[in-house]
Amino acid sequence: MRRGLLIAPLLAAAALELAGCATTGEPTTVPPRLAAPPQAARLEWLEPYTVDAPALVFGVKAFAVTADGWSADISVENRSDVGWKIVDRSHEDELGFGVMLFPTGNQKDAERLNNSLSLPTIRAATSYEPELPVVLEPGTTWHGTISAPGALAGGLWVRIAFGPFSSVGEPPKGVQSPVNWFTDHTYHLEEVAAVPA
Repeated sequence: MRRGLLIAPLLAAAALELAGCATTGEPTTVPPRLAAPPQAARLEWLEPYTVDAPALVFGVKAFAVTADGWSADISVENRSDVGWKIVDRSHEDELGFGVMLFPTGNQKDAERLNNSLSLPTIRAATSYEPELPVVLEPGTTWHGTISAPGALAGGLWVRIAFGPFSSVGEPPKGVQSPVNWFTDHTYHLEEVAAVPA
């Protein structure tokens, strides 16, 4: 789903809301969660933007929670006739590759959060193997593994975030620039098994 410029502007407000500190009204109580245990899943997700005549196709081959963080094997294919510039790693704070943790896997819930500018904060990748290209040229695909240290809360749903991508020149008809993307598919993080009393 094309997310446009909605991800970046209100990350701090979204983080407060998901932490139980809504920016307006009464605070929301969020039950505490334990860190998800190590786990791995083969996903094979492919998501085109746009659906009818894809300019970009986002892929997630696999996802893993490790003892000290997480990793995702991803790809971005450029099916358009223009290049797509990716933020240079020297401006890493502007990159939007990583994971987003949602309270449900429901697509309508994700759309509601997106439309109300209340998306969860991106847990940004800190490692890219191989490095991202500066420009994803027409007809090319970047395959790589993104990862970062840090625990993820068990029981939540993971969506993978990509971007931003800015067209080099006029974007294809019906495609907006820049493109920030998070997956429609979700992965449900396993929880630590309850210990019998």
